[in-house]
Amino acid sequence: MKHTMMILLLFLSHKLVAQDGPTAGSALRSLSGVDMITGKVIDVVFKESKDYTLFHFWSSQSDSCLTDFPRFTALVKQYDRKLTVYGFPYETKQQITAAKAVVAKYKLNWSHLLQYKQADRQGAAVIDVLQINMFPTYMLLDKEGMILVRSNFLEDVEVVLKRLE
Repeated sequence: MKHTMMILLLFLSHKLVAQDGPTAGSALRSLSGVDMITGKVIDVVFKESKDYTLFHFWSSQSDSCLTDFPRFTALVKQYDRKLTVYGFPYETKQQITAAKAVVAKYKLNWSHLLQYKQADRQGAAVIDVLQINMFPTYMLLDKEGMILVRSNFLEDVEVVLKRLE
């Protein structure tokens, strides 16, 4: 009984993570950023994307992110025909080499719009505007830029994608 209660509490706490910033039902406008690998400016235009756009906010310093990468890449592969994916690595200038190594190791073959992490936690435009406070954070959007799900848990994205099939 004690273990069941603990599992139930963990499950409830998983679902009760507070989210600041835009959540499901909010619409985002197009945005742009500099790709960490190519150095090119990338414009994110939802109407020109596949059926759905998936934002993945991550850090090379986050154990949770590193743990999720194998499942995340499998999910992206599974829904490749429907998903346009953008990574948003949140790194200091000194961590960029480590972030690039993560991209290569896990074969994260999509644009990664670098978000510079600063001592006061300001300066990362997209991270600041969307108020991303935990890593990883996932946002699934439709072609109109409407957020379908925003979560720190990949399972929540999987559930919505299955429902949209």
